[in-house]
Amino acid sequence: MSTQKQRSNLATTSVTILLLVAGALIALNIVANYVNLGRSDWTSARLWSLSDGSRRLVSNLGDRMEITAYFTENLPPPFNSTEQYVRDILDEYAAASGGKVVVRFVNPDEDEEREAAEADGIQRVAHQKIENDAVSVVEGYRGLVIRYLGETKTLPVIQDPTGLEYTITMAIKELVGEKTVVGVLSGHEGPSLAEGLSGLRDSLPTYELREVSAQSPIDSSLRALLIIGPTAEISEAELRNIDQYVMNGGSLGVFGGGMKLEIQTQEPSAETVDTGINRLLTRYGVELRSDVALDFQCSRAPMAGPMGMQVAVPYPPVPILTFDDNAMRHPALFRIPTAVWPFSSTLAVTTAPEGVSVEILARTSENSWRDTGASIQLRPRHPREWRPSGDLGPFPVLAAIEGTLPSAFAGDGAESSGPSRSAESVRVLVSGTGAFMRDEFLPPSQGGPRQLSGGLAFALNAIDWLAADDDLIAIRAKNVEDPALEIPAGVSDAERSAIEAEEQALEAAQEGDRATTQEAIAERDAALERRKEAMKAWDSKKAAYRWLNTLGIPFAFGLFGLLRWRMRNARRKTMKI
Repeated sequence: MSTQKQRSNLATTSVTILLLVAGALIALNIVANYVNLGRSDWTSARLWSLSDGSRRLVSNLGDRMEITAYFTENLPPPFNSTEQYVRDILDEYAAASGGKVVVRFVNPDEDEEREAAEADGIQRVAHQKIENDAVSVVEGYRGLVIRYLGETKTLPVIQDPTGLEYTITMAIKELVGEKTVVGVLSGHEGPSLAEGLSGLRDSLPTYELREVSAQSPIDSSLRALLIIGPTAEISEAELRNIDQYVMNGGSLGVFGGGMKLEIQTQEPSAETVDTGINRLLTRYGVELRSDVALDFQCSRAPMAGPMGMQVAVPYPPVPILTFDDNAMRHPALFRIPTAVWPFSSTLAVTTAPEGVSVEILARTSENSWRDTGASIQLRPRHPREWRPSGDLGPFPVLAAIEGTLPSAFAGDGAESSGPSRSAESVRVLVSGTGAFMRDEFLPPSQGGPRQLSGGLAFALNAIDWLAADDDLIAIRAKNVEDPALEIPAGVSDAERSAIEAEEQALEAAQEGDRATTQEAIAERDAALERRKEAMKAWDSKKAAYRWLNTLGIPFAFGLFGLLRWRMRNARRKTMKI
């Protein structure tokens, strides 16, 4: 066989293989357009795939469920990408259900379809569109309705993909399941479901929060009992009933109770109280102290500045906690990197009973201290007026107790008709504060689900863990925040310098030192300029990485193909017959 004929045969074979591969890829794409073949999610928090809890929920449906999504076509960015995400995630619900979930997408461009959308509770919203250097307004729909056994749940407007799976799964759970009953201890001058905890109740649609009294034995069918911010004494009889509820397998959450807060006044303050709750907790392995944790790693609060202007200043009574990887493995803090922890008391670890684990989940920073006064002034003030005293932190403020607990009243000589130790492992969660559960500290609802701040996410996770509903934790964890890029040191250093210069200018202005004030303002402006330059450099770097991912990988693949082609040609030329 001649060399020319061999080359012709090799070329024919190569072209044939190429056509077969191309045909197979085209066929696979056509099949994938009609059949859900699954997707691969490589994000660390699996933000773009359905959680196992959602899959199990729809796979166990007892009847057909219909989800109708109303999305106007060609909405301006970013809502066009939101529509694609909604399509993808609803396809996953349908695939996981084994045919029980039927999804319809409707483009309401006809009067009849628009009337149907509005009859289902879908809201028409306006969108700004920039085209040809002109701004116009486009009205459209982006919502969905879920129907099951004659009941409906509507999401009137889908703002963005953040938290959408959790919202949909919660809506489905409301339609198909009975609510889990959780008790909230009533009385004792703490917040109630009617006043103070209504936002928490509304954020838990799959639970029934029910106020219960401990003056009589507590119903053991409650999945958990919450004690939130008591400020009056809990009697021994009540403590015994709470203890027996735990001995019978109930979960207990204690959120605050060491201090009585007065924060709705011009001069906010805290006073020590003795609620008696430590008669239980110290026997379980933790003591709730009567103090307030103050931390320079904190949130900010408004203070009256020069000329009556409001100035945001650091506010140590509201620490910002940072949770390490080990803490975030616990279900109550699952993937919550930070949380605001307002007006918290500290905890002390006592001797844990045999067979019981006490895990400290959160601590204040090293720049924290305790105020142990009988009355503590909490008004916002200039940073230099906060003076650390006594031992410095970190201090424990959150602990999880798990195991077969002994009764707190075992061996006290009094007769008891209940067990002296829990028959099975029980869960107890102790937090130095319950303020993050109160209405005044929750993110605004704005007519829809509340944004999941770290504190609210922890509150919901904590109740899920106590009630042993861990599936919801994994779903909710996707909604806390998307993973962020690490901010360059140049940007963070410039921001820190600007903040320090601003505080210096404020201090100098209060002291009447005009020259120092001007100097500090100039330093602040210079720091802001450095931040601007650092941000420009960071944006350029991000653009370079984006183009590298967009063009670099295809270029490398093409270069590899070219090298292979050159190597094969060289091999053919040296081939001997």
